[in-house]
Amino acid sequence: MTTFPASTSFVNILVFVKPSAITPGSYDVVTAPAVPVITETDTVVNYQIFDTDGYDIIFTGMSVIPESNNQLSTASVSVSGKLLTFSDANTEKMNMNITLKFQDRLKPEIVFSHDPQISNRPPA
Repeated sequence: MTTFPASTSFVNILVFVKPSAITPGSYDVVTAPAVPVITETDTVVNYQIFDTDGYDIIFTGMSVIPESNNQLSTASVSVSGKLLTFSDANTEKMNMNITLKFQDRLKPEIVFSHDPQISNRPPA
């Protein structure tokens, strides 16, 4: 019997974006899970815009703090703009602050961001 090495770990995070009921002209963003815990090395992390209440919201990129962390690769935005993907080395226990950047495709002047975290917990 042939033994294959373990496959790459994937973590998918759903992103819900809706116009704010409290602040007109702004958007509320919720991620599920709110703080993904990465437990495997070389994990692919994928943020997916799942529900926008009918608005054509897309990712335009992301930033991370600490910026120099030796953990996250450069993010890639899909052609549709609905997926933002990067890899996480997960070799050091740490929390990172991510800034997801968004735009309304039909009204490009509308840009906004959301600041979730990622929690790295490398395997022992």
